[in-house]
Amino acid sequence: MSIRSGNYRTVRPLRLDIEGLRAIAVIAVIIDHLVPSALSGGFAGVDLFFVISGYLIGMHLLEDIQSGQFSFAKFYVRRVRRLLPALVTMLVAVWIVGWVILTGPEFNALGKHVAAATIFSNNFLLWSESGYFDAPSATKPLLHLWSLGIEEQFYLLVPLLLWLSSRNRHASIRVALIASAISLIVTCLRPVASFYLLDTRFWELGAGVTIGYLSLPGAVSRLATMPRGRRHWEIGALALALMFAAALSFASKDSPWSNENRWATSGSVALFVLAAMAAHWAASDRQPQLYLRLMDASGKHRQLILNAVGSAGAALILASLFTMTSKDWPGPQTLFPVLGTACIITAGPDGFVNKLLAIRPLAFFGSISYPLYLWHWPVIVFCRMMGLHAGVMNELVQVGAAVLLAWVTRNLVENPVRFGKLWSWEIPRPPTWTVTGALLVAGALGASAVATEGYPTRFPPALRAIANWSLKDSHAAWRVNECYYNPGGHEAFAPACTPPKRPGVIRVLLWGDSHAAHLYPGIAAQQRQSRAAFDVIQWTAAGCPATRVPLAQEERSCDRRRAAALQGLTDAAPDIVILSSAWELYMDAGSSQKSILAAVEDDIESLQEIRVRRIVIFGPGPTWDTSLPTDIFRSMRFRPSPQIPRRFGTVTAEVWNLDAGMAALARSHGVEYMSILEELCNPQGCRVLGDTGKSPPDWLFQDRDHLTVSGSQLILAAAAPRIFGAPYR
Repeated sequence: MSIRSGNYRTVRPLRLDIEGLRAIAVIAVIIDHLVPSALSGGFAGVDLFFVISGYLIGMHLLEDIQSGQFSFAKFYVRRVRRLLPALVTMLVAVWIVGWVILTGPEFNALGKHVAAATIFSNNFLLWSESGYFDAPSATKPLLHLWSLGIEEQFYLLVPLLLWLSSRNRHASIRVALIASAISLIVTCLRPVASFYLLDTRFWELGAGVTIGYLSLPGAVSRLATMPRGRRHWEIGALALALMFAAALSFASKDSPWSNENRWATSGSVALFVLAAMAAHWAASDRQPQLYLRLMDASGKHRQLILNAVGSAGAALILASLFTMTSKDWPGPQTLFPVLGTACIITAGPDGFVNKLLAIRPLAFFGSISYPLYLWHWPVIVFCRMMGLHAGVMNELVQVGAAVLLAWVTRNLVENPVRFGKLWSWEIPRPPTWTVTGALLVAGALGASAVATEGYPTRFPPALRAIANWSLKDSHAAWRVNECYYNPGGHEAFAPACTPPKRPGVIRVLLWGDSHAAHLYPGIAAQQRQSRAAFDVIQWTAAGCPATRVPLAQEERSCDRRRAAALQGLTDAAPDIVILSSAWELYMDAGSSQKSILAAVEDDIESLQEIRVRRIVIFGPGPTWDTSLPTDIFRSMRFRPSPQIPRRFGTVTAEVWNLDAGMAALARSHGVEYMSILEELCNPQGCRVLGDTGKSPPDWLFQDRDHLTVSGSQLILAAAAPRIFGAPYR
């Protein structure tokens, strides 16, 4: 409870259990980022943060409204002093480190994210960048700021919404509740599509605001005795929204009703229905005093009930952290961590679970949770870029560095700006304009990196061509949006992808995912240079392997693509079928070597049944940490070398074993096999350049795993005898 004197509200006593809950949230996120396999639902820690933030901000705003102290200016000044000092410190530090270790394109991209962070729009930038060929998350030191963008956008809205609802110091959450109900429906209607945006997250923060409202003195009694019309409008509308959200979830054929989260989605739908029934009952005018009587009766067993509520909340959070998957998130299943957090907050500081959360170690991590969240991801990303990501000791060093930076930031930056305290000394608080001025400086640094395209001249001449290499739309050669589609593309392949049969002309079918599409430039070169005419059929889609059975984490559209391909094979009547997929990546995603080999064998047998004359299987290839050019740049940057190495990197034993298994399978069925590993790699590393005399460098790989046009042409020239037979031998 807050302490009041007349109409003035003083600061509530610090709830150490909420600090402990913050600690659980940030620790879960760090584990998820460091060792995802250790905590499958660690990402849900962010959802815990959203509810806690909504509760604290909503409660303070509502108390200010009821005490007559509400002021937009005061609210935003408090937010500036709370959020900006640590944020600006981290942004400037990341910019400085990026200057040293990032390539030109990477530093340019970092500049965009620094500038976006200063206006709290990182989530919009990330949403605009998301796509199959977006840079890997491990190359984005500010990726985690999407959640801060959502919170800040919420802070822009919620004071206005609460102010519009409230009259004459009577706090109300009517408008915020309606907005939350709409957000919940949007989340069920299109989860994932707006992962980074406020529209699917508002209801999580709104849940916290609702708890904050219910914690106000007399709020529950006012709800129970609310005039009939208003009670029907506010609570009845919520009941309808909950029922509609449940219906949307239940009727969905794809997301969020996936196998990975089926139990969670089913449970959340059931909870939606129960909550809707309870809301409808609360909105009815039958026995209007029954609710108050129940509340009076529950007072006799208050602590027992609160312990049960807190225990239920802990169970829901643990279920979320240990059993959820990130597939279809956010969605109805997000109700589990949201409801769990709400239960623990509602249970109050005296609950059994809450006392456990209030222990000193958790309270400490909770007190540094905000700067720790800011620092942990840049530390992880930069350590991985410098090759320090493998091994338990490296991971412990990263966590220790993030905790130390967070502790120092709290004591040397946050506390002096917020409270005028430097350790135990009282010091003058800097004026607010200095904080906003520092934010503008950080924004200017980010903008300068963008304006100069990553400061390309900051490297010595020997590194400059490597450091400033960029992709330059190499994917265009794959016939994108005609014969190759990125995830989410449901269109049928263009007619040119299946040219009509010509008498006496060989038909070659290229079938698979992006690792089939990147072979097309090489096939097209062979077509131009061919001793005999042939036509190319290309059926390629990102994340859709060339198999009749699904593999781990393939795209949702693959079932439709697979059915169309299997139906069209007989009509297409190809003479040669090339099967190529990112076999090594599907194995990383969870498919075993045995299941991959079984899927390829099934392909071979089915194609042989329809009498395809020649089947050629392309095996797995090497995979780089970030991209081949970037990995070589960082190697040369920190291990000075006068020239690009002829061979670089290593291939894991698991991938070599998969390659050997696929080769043996091909031999046993009398089909051709092209080993990309045997062509490019040996124990000393893999070839990295085509023409060694070209400038800029003639890379064979353009990103983590896809061939450049030069790489494709080199591989297809080596594979031509296997594809076309005797004339090429």
